[in-house]
Amino acid sequence: MPERTKQIALAWSIVRQAHLSEDAYQDMLAKVFENEASFEGPQHLRDWSWKVLRNRCYELIRQRKYKPILLDESILSLVDTELESRDTSDIAQRADALRTCLKGLSEKSRETIRLRYFMGLRGKQVAEKLGSKPEAVYKALQRIYVSLAECIQKKVATLENGESTS
Repeated sequence: MPERTKQIALAWSIVRQAHLSEDAYQDMLAKVFENEASFEGPQHLRDWSWKVLRNRCYELIRQRKYKPILLDESILSLVDTELESRDTSDIAQRADALRTCLKGLSEKSRETIRLRYFMGLRGKQVAEKLGSKPEAVYKALQRIYVSLAECIQKKVATLENGESTS
């Protein structure tokens, strides 16, 4: 569970759909619970779960005949190594900060994020839904990313200093 955010992000990077990412994650958890007696320790469980998740994503793609561009195995190994080496102690704080920061966005910005990331629409599709030009959506997303990154950094820094984030 501590790896949830990163693992769902990995799944999304492969299947490019939020609901499929969550499905792949849930399937991986089920396999973890089925095989819990066979793990030799936390690191073995962690390594195994990442591989199972990635394989499940590939399986979902094959089943649904999606045609995403997959990264070469050597690139995926580099990504896995980088993700595994990162400090994950503040993932829950960052996820909470993201939720709070999303609530602080304008209604239009939240709708843009919802369409793009929760509904899995591409930029042109988001533009059509919002009655905008694709370029305007891309610029809006860039501004939203910057705004969210700054907000999250402030929230996490405030938590680290022991202050209230309300």
